[in-house]
Amino acid sequence: MPFRNVSRILCFVAIALFAGLLSGCYSFTASTLPSHIKTVKIHEVEDKTLDPVLANNIREGVVEMFRKNAGGVRLVTGEANADFEMTLLSYTNKPENYNSNSDVETYRVTIRVSVKFFDNVKEKVIYESKSLSAEGTYDVQANETEDRHGQARAIEKLQDLIITNALAKW
Repeated sequence: MPFRNVSRILCFVAIALFAGLLSGCYSFTASTLPSHIKTVKIHEVEDKTLDPVLANNIREGVVEMFRKNAGGVRLVTGEANADFEMTLLSYTNKPENYNSNSDVETYRVTIRVSVKFFDNVKEKVIYESKSLSAEGTYDVQANETEDRHGQARAIEKLQDLIITNALAKW
């Protein structure tokens, strides 16, 4: 790949990240997708962790991301112009910080997924990552829970990562 193309991609990613930091969230619109993509099928998350609730929550988060940010694209359950597939590769929930009594104060949830967004019309990959991970912490001292706080924060970060990384490809 020529140096100019790498520089352009890095510049675009840096601008996208900077804009995201300024706004507090990332977004994309149907216009940033190839114009021929009018429908997307978001497949069930393949789960290698045996946690179907988490896999379903991840899928719901991606569906929400598309609905909020790509209103011109219809989500369908049958044949589509593009397929969005994810695999839940791993999940961990480990203590992060302890207080002076050696009690756990915060835990860190880590979710690792693979993502593939495939253009069925042009028969090419729009975006793919074999290992994308995000973390979310939760504070048990503040009555936060693993599923409502730690997982939710990690899923939100996954959504941001997917958008940020995919923007460089679209």
